[in-house]
Amino acid sequence: MTITVTGESMTAGFNNNVTVTVTNNYYGYPAIYDVDFGVSIPAGLTMFGDNHWHYDSMQLGQSATINFQVYAPSADIGVTYQGSITVTYKALGDVSYTQEVHVVSFSVYAYINLILYGVQMTPSITSPGGNTTISGNLLNTGNLAAYDANVSVLSNIVVPSSSSSTFIGEIDPNIPRPFSMLVVFKGNIPVGNYSVLVNASAIDDNRPGSPYVVQASANIQVIKSTVNPNQRRGGGPTGIIGVLFEILRYLEGAFFGSTSAFSFRQSSFIYARNLDMFVYVPIHG
Repeated sequence: MTITVTGESMTAGFNNNVTVTVTNNYYGYPAIYDVDFGVSIPAGLTMFGDNHWHYDSMQLGQSATINFQVYAPSADIGVTYQGSITVTYKALGDVSYTQEVHVVSFSVYAYINLILYGVQMTPSITSPGGNTTISGNLLNTGNLAAYDANVSVLSNIVVPSSSSSTFIGEIDPNIPRPFSMLVVFKGNIPVGNYSVLVNASAIDDNRPGSPYVVQASANIQVIKSTVNPNQRRGGGPTGIIGVLFEILRYLEGAFFGSTSAFSFRQSSFIYARNLDMFVYVPIHG
């Protein structure tokens, strides 16, 4: 009998699916009869369901597939167990049963499971060439520490720089690791709503060539840049101050007949600005 097993590498803390395929290669006989399969799982692992399967007969070359589940506790991480599969059957004309015992190894491994959550932009509105802070949390819900964790921003609207990537390092199980990065947006991007992708990766020291990767996104709104009129330079006072300014111009014209632009050279009065107050000072002579 030929035995093949899939699922013998088990993840700790889970019910693992195991499949056993038994093929009748008993050459010289067209069939075997009263075939029984028995699976033995060592203590420390827990098998669910029956551990015996019976077939009335199996033709030469015929296969039988057995499926069951085995729970591997987290305390057994790194442990390898020896189980067995016992097959008993009779060939045509046999008085006694033939028994075959096949040894199967079950190994228990830890695992890493990265979750990227709470990713957001602060502020969530910017302008071309502006910047924002992107923050979030990286969590390992597995039972094995992850190493060399790194978080970076992947977007063609962001200016590539060292600030758009951050190294976190080790991530122990079930301990959130917050991160925060300053990102600068390109000055030529059109206005609109964008989704910025955040990529996180980490490795298992035992398998550094196969990094674990997880991604999430955050939204940003790009609008036209605006200038506060009260902060303009060189354009004269505005708002209430502008109204007062126009009144002063009117009075200057009414008293002195001046219709020229208001300036220190051409008008017959000067004004002084003290915070938001203008003082009108007539000039005599």
